[in-house]
Amino acid sequence: MNLILTSAKGLEARASAEFKEIALLSGVRKVSLERSAYDGVVEIEAENPKGLLTFLAEFVKSEPFKVRYIMRVMPVDMVVDTKMEEISRAVKELSAGIGQGESFRVTIEARDSPYADKELIDAVADVVDRKVSLGSPDKIVFLQVFGEYTGVSVLAPQDILSIPKLKRAV
Repeated sequence: MNLILTSAKGLEARASAEFKEIALLSGVRKVSLERSAYDGVVEIEAENPKGLLTFLAEFVKSEPFKVRYIMRVMPVDMVVDTKMEEISRAVKELSAGIGQGESFRVTIEARDSPYADKELIDAVADVVDRKVSLGSPDKIVFLQVFGEYTGVSVLAPQDILSIPKLKRAV
């Protein structure tokens, strides 16, 4: 899994079909979509995920009414077991993407997590030696907890593609 797509509950199949169609328009041929065990979530494995996100953003700006079911799409840098040590190790490795002068914040979307958000935030803060900015961070350490496994990403705020926000900006 290198992308996570969210949709309204019950519309995962339509959002998946919509995403696959846009992926084909972008020239991406290898894309695998799997509905998650959690409502409104689709796990995606695609070639060139960042390029695909850029294409999707441009597509929404040019054809805002053709994207009806996809809500958000976010890159996933690593998938690890939902164990504090594994998550900390992944964050430490990925935190190299946060520059010396850059700030960060931790965002957690937990579905069936064995840990409280505060436990996860404390574990991440211990391994990332950068300034925290909750209001306007340069990077976001994004944890998507799905029960037994967790998607870990270090992203710029604009890397999280929100279709409703893009539509409002058009």
